[in-house]
Amino acid sequence: MKTPTHLKHKPILEVADYDQIDGHRANDTDAKCLSIGVAQWNGGLGTELSAKVWRQVDERWSRQSEELPLNRVLDLATLICESKLYADGKSLSSESDFVITQVSSSALHDKILKIELNKNKEYLDKSFKRLAKVLKTLGY
Repeated sequence: MKTPTHLKHKPILEVADYDQIDGHRANDTDAKCLSIGVAQWNGGLGTELSAKVWRQVDERWSRQSEELPLNRVLDLATLICESKLYADGKSLSSESDFVITQVSSSALHDKILKIELNKNKEYLDKSFKRLAKVLKTLGY
């Protein structure tokens, strides 16, 4: 399933069909896709980014917040890392079971992605280093 684009969160990059790879919940989950995009709480021309798990209940997109299972957090971390690489000019390289595609081909959205990731570089770099250190310690 593709990320909806008619709601307040404006997706830029997505992992469609996430419900097929949602850990032990695969093929039996309400989490249909993941995205990085312009946050829904921004009014007007706001550009703050957010990561979102798109949940669907009774064929309607849910506005519920949720505590994220660990594999979703890690998958979002992967999407954030790939978004950073993409913003730095790299191609979207994806594993065959975790395909990342561009939802919006808008130059404005690409610019927002680059600006917002750069604006938060200090905090993101700290998180990237922490994640890399833990992954290295885990043997990855």
